[in-house]
Amino acid sequence: MPLSHLNAWRAVDAVLSEGSVARAAVALGVTQAAVNAQIRRLEDRLGRTLFRRTSGGLEPVEDLAGLAPALHSGFAAIASVQDALRSGLGQRRVALTVTQTFAESWLPHHLPDLFARLGAVDLRIDTSWEVVDLAGSDVHFAIRFMPQPGPGYGAIDLLPSGVVPVCTPEFARRYGLTRGQTDLSGVPIAHIDVPTTDAAWLDWQGWSRATGIDISSANDGPRFALKGSGARIARAGIGLVLGGLSDVVHSVESGALVMPFGVGSVVPAEYWHRLLWYEQRPLGPVQRKFRDWIGARAADDHAKMRILFGI
Repeated sequence: MPLSHLNAWRAVDAVLSEGSVARAAVALGVTQAAVNAQIRRLEDRLGRTLFRRTSGGLEPVEDLAGLAPALHSGFAAIASVQDALRSGLGQRRVALTVTQTFAESWLPHHLPDLFARLGAVDLRIDTSWEVVDLAGSDVHFAIRFMPQPGPGYGAIDLLPSGVVPVCTPEFARRYGLTRGQTDLSGVPIAHIDVPTTDAAWLDWQGWSRATGIDISSANDGPRFALKGSGARIARAGIGLVLGGLSDVVHSVESGALVMPFGVGSVVPAEYWHRLLWYEQRPLGPVQRKFRDWIGARAADDHAKMRILFGI
């Protein structure tokens, strides 16, 4: 039987999975208008209604809601067939979508150990800003900065989050930065715009209120709208950086960066970095080994973070 409008069925599946058109659009990397248009065209082709339009959004009709698990399984089966048809190294492929910061700072520190333990792994890392739909793509895992995921996804808590001011040892000496300091008079601070929905993630003003250290007389340093690592800005020595904990943990451990105000200047956030996978999509031996490996490495680093940052 020919299957038409596969993209439209993906839009239907995304709305059912995510619970709203807005979240479905984010998961698919398209606009809300595109999701609505796909569904309307599919309804026209089928000659029937799939969703009721209400003031609260789209609600699936009863028989569509009952068929939602079959639709989810169908897309998972397509992904599994695609994996099965890959030849040679395809069986050793691990496809991972991850934030650019994590890909720049945390992963490279551990990749030599991955290849030493697992051998020839065809590791594919996607750092694009769009949220990848794990249920309808050939991506095995996502590392996301997020609260607990919803049903249908397996997850491992990797690392907690938060912020702490960091700089090079030379920078700290140059500006006389010490524990017990009450203001940052004359100290250049670098501003990094971190896009996140975590309300507990702080910028410099929020950090100042949380710690009581006055930043009003600090010198404004460069401003960055980064999706990448702030640790490299700190290592350049151009300013005091409010760094993410998972971003700077290895640099602080090695001494390349210091926390001039000590553990008391660490302010935890709410979200965690989490490894996710779609539960209805079977993982092969290599993918399972990768999942176990990254969980073990994160547990090691979390132990270091307890010592360094007190969280």
